[in-house]
Amino acid sequence: SFTGDEVAIVAAATAIIGTVIPYVTTRIRKFLTRFTAFRRYQGSLAPEEAARSTEHKKSGARLRLEAREEFTPPRVQETLARPEPYFYATRLLLTDLRCFTDAYLDLRFPGEESELALPNVNLLLGDNGSGKSTILRSIAMAALGPVLDSSGFVPYRLIREGRGNADVSGAFLLGSKEGPRSLYSGIELTREVDFEVTRADANEPDWRGLFSESSPSFFIVGYGTSRRVSEDPRSDPSQERGKRRRRYQRVASLFDGNVSLVPLSSWLPQADSGRRADVDHLLEDLLPRGASFTGNFEGDEPIFRRSGIDVPLRALSDGFRSYIGWLGDLLYQMNAAAPEGFHLQDVGGIALVDEVDLLLHPSWQRRVVPAVSRALPNIQFVFTTHSPIVTGTLQTENIM
Repeated sequence: SFTGDEVAIVAAATAIIGTVIPYVTTRIRKFLTRFTAFRRYQGSLAPEEAARSTEHKKSGARLRLEAREEFTPPRVQETLARPEPYFYATRLLLTDLRCFTDAYLDLRFPGEESELALPNVNLLLGDNGSGKSTILRSIAMAALGPVLDSSGFVPYRLIREGRGNADVSGAFLLGSKEGPRSLYSGIELTREVDFEVTRADANEPDWRGLFSESSPSFFIVGYGTSRRVSEDPRSDPSQERGKRRRRYQRVASLFDGNVSLVPLSSWLPQADSGRRADVDHLLEDLLPRGASFTGNFEGDEPIFRRSGIDVPLRALSDGFRSYIGWLGDLLYQMNAAAPEGFHLQDVGGIALVDEVDLLLHPSWQRRVVPAVSRALPNIQFVFTTHSPIVTGTLQTENIM
């Protein structure tokens, strides 16, 4: 016979054992699954590749620690002490992310001391499947850092096959009139059965500004290859509360082909005269020869002049509409981020554009990157392309 206390103790012990044993069994099963997958992956490699894979796995923590160290770019001009805020990516480290076992990139950014004609341009050149889009997405993920997992972002098949984890580490400059401050952001992705989950390592107090969607700091936008403009002129996709945070909405088309960009007609007619003047001036520099923005609207359609004829946007070529589509969205996002009293050209941040030559005629491919770079000198551009024509407009130091 047992006393009441003894019965309670036995019941509690039984409950604990019944909880602990399944938990331990599950963890062991997960470990064995990952270990088996890793060994199978190693078995598929040549001996020298297998050795490198093992060494890479051991050195992953060391690489992340090196990336975590305070990074001060050695060649920063005094012009980076500016009254308006800016945000630039300077280095990127990828580990076991999609096609990359590891990759380490140094990026060009405005204000870096160099003799480049276009110091704010990075061009990623490569075949399909070589990882160009993955790098753009990685910069966006690292830049969103501590708000990534609550922004509406859903990782999908980012971890390299046969691995249980992947890492994205980024070094950034966050600037103001006091000058640049170095920031580190690390994103760890872990495979949990059918899910990939993210954990951010970005604890510096300066990252707190990311949680204010109205803050002009941490400006980053991104445009995927399926970019399309909303057909509703009254729409403002960046305000999709409950679905995506504004900061993630600005880069969401890199990850989701169904994301709509903000059309010029949804915001420009309501902009004040100063902003309208900024847009008119910028479009004059950004549009190809023989094309101009009239500043007028026909109903909801912006009117452009092409070869002396006034034409609504929807009647223009696919290439022209694609180009105006992401440019119009970029100008809108800059308008939303620009502090009061500052011109759009003063906004400093990151713009990621996948296949910048998409649907463009070869004559415009020769001008698109120089035109965009010079019109917006405070924006750090990271483009991808397949085009040798686009590549030929840059110096070797701009190309990866």
